[in-house]
Amino acid sequence: MPTADIMELIYSLVGHPDETEWIEFKEGNSNPKQIARDISALSNAAAFHGRDFAYKLWGINDSSHELVGTTFRPLAKKVGNQTLSTWLKRVLTPNALYDFLETDYDGRHFVVLQINAASTQPVYFDKDAYIREGSSSTTLEPGSAKERELWRRLQRADFCNQVAESDVKAGDVSDLMDVDAYYRLLGQRKPNTTESQLLGLAEQELLREQDNGRYAITNLGALLVARRLTFFGGLRKRVLRVVRYEGKGSFAIVGDWDFDMGYALALHAAEERILSSIPSRESLEGAFRRIRYAYPEQAIRELLGNAVLHQDLSDSTSGPLVGIHDGRIVFSNPGVPLVPRERLLNAQPKTRNALLVDNMRRMDLCEEGGTGWDIAVAACEAYCLPAPRLESSDELGTRVTLYADRPYRRMSKAERMDAVYWHACLRYEQGDSMSNQTLRERFGLDGSSKNTVAMSRLIRECCEAGLIREEDTEASARYRRYVPAWS
Repeated sequence: MPTADIMELIYSLVGHPDETEWIEFKEGNSNPKQIARDISALSNAAAFHGRDFAYKLWGINDSSHELVGTTFRPLAKKVGNQTLSTWLKRVLTPNALYDFLETDYDGRHFVVLQINAASTQPVYFDKDAYIREGSSSTTLEPGSAKERELWRRLQRADFCNQVAESDVKAGDVSDLMDVDAYYRLLGQRKPNTTESQLLGLAEQELLREQDNGRYAITNLGALLVARRLTFFGGLRKRVLRVVRYEGKGSFAIVGDWDFDMGYALALHAAEERILSSIPSRESLEGAFRRIRYAYPEQAIRELLGNAVLHQDLSDSTSGPLVGIHDGRIVFSNPGVPLVPRERLLNAQPKTRNALLVDNMRRMDLCEEGGTGWDIAVAACEAYCLPAPRLESSDELGTRVTLYADRPYRRMSKAERMDAVYWHACLRYEQGDSMSNQTLRERFGLDGSSKNTVAMSRLIRECCEAGLIREEDTEASARYRRYVPAWS
C-alpha cells in the first residue's frame, strides 16, 4: 500500500479519542505472543462488533495519540529460528487473516497491522480464543455468554454482507457499479451529488465507508449492479452463463454467452437471449401479431430467476448455467433447495440469499413470495407440457429441466405421474382439488370415454404410488376428487 494511503489510514484511526475493541496503539511492544494474542482478540472483536477490520498500530503514543514512530520491523523480527510471519501462521488458526503495512514518514517508521474480522469460527491462538474488553485483550471463556453470542453472530454472517472490493475511492464507485441503473430499477430519482448517491447505496448495504474514508463494495452491491462481475475476484464463478447446444446432446456448442454483470442487469438480457435461441412462431390475434415460443415465457423467467437467486453463493466451483438443447432447457445452479422437493409448491418460502432477493423484489425482478415454482408449473400446464423436472444433490447442485413439444401421448409414465402430482398440488394451493375432468384439461385431452378411462387409470396408479389420495372416500366414483397425499 502506498505511503500516502497508509498515513491516511493512520490519521483516520488516531482521530478516535480512545482505544476501542477494534483499535490498539503501541509505541514499540513487539512481543510475539502478545501480537498473536492481539490478532485473535482483535479479529474476534471485529466480528463481534460488525467491523470488517481491526487494527494494531506501532509508532503511536497510546495516551496522547501522538505520532512518535517505532523501531519495530515485523519483516525482520525473529521468533527462534523462524520469521515472525512464519511463526504466526503456525500458532494461529487458518482463518486468521492479517497484513503488516509498513511505511516511513517524516523521518519516522510506522507499522499498521490490519486484521480481518473472524469468519466461520473464532480465531484461536495456541488453542485459546481471545477477545477485546474495552482496550484490553482477554480470554474468550468457553461456554460464556460472550462466546455464545460471538458464535451466533459468526453463523448469522451473510455472504452478501462480505466485502467484494475494498479501498475504492468515491469517484471510482460508478466505474465498478452501475449506479444509474440501481436508482432507475428502484424507480427512484438519482441524487445530484456523489456523496448522496453513495449514502443511498450504503443505507441498503451495497457498500460501506471504510475507516480511511474510502469505500468497500459488498458482495450484495456487486451481485446486483456490477458493471463486470469478473472484476471482483471472489465473484468470477457467479457470472450467469447461457449455452446453446447442437441437437439433444451436450457435445457441440453452437452459442455461448456470459452475462458478466450484476444480476439486476443480467436477468433481462439472459432471458432475451434464451427466447431468441428457442423455436417460436407468429400468430394473428385480431389485428395483432403474437409470438408463441416453444416454452412458456413465464416458466423461463421464473426458473431463470430461481437459478440465480437461490444458488449457494458460497460454492466457488460453479455458477448459474442455462443449457438450451433441442426439446429441452436445463437450468442449473450450485446448492440444493431449502424446501423438500415434494413441498416446493405448497410450503412456506425459504431462501439462503435474503438480502439479494429482497433487493431484487424491490426492483420488481422477483416476487419473494415462494411462487416461482407455482408459476412455472401453471405455465407448463397451460401449454399442456410435462411439469418441470427437478433433480438435486449436495454434490451436483440443482437442475430443473423444462420440456417442449411433448403432448400426453409422448410423455413417459414417470412424466405423467409427476404432472398429476403437481397438478394436485397446484389445485390444493388454490383452495380446490383435482378431478378426472381437471386432469384431462391439464393434458389438453377431450372428454371422450377413452381419455376418461385413461385418466382414471393414471389417477389410480398415482394413488397407489402414494402421490395423491381421495379427498372424500365416501364420494361416488363420478364425483371423486383428489388432493396431495401429504395434505
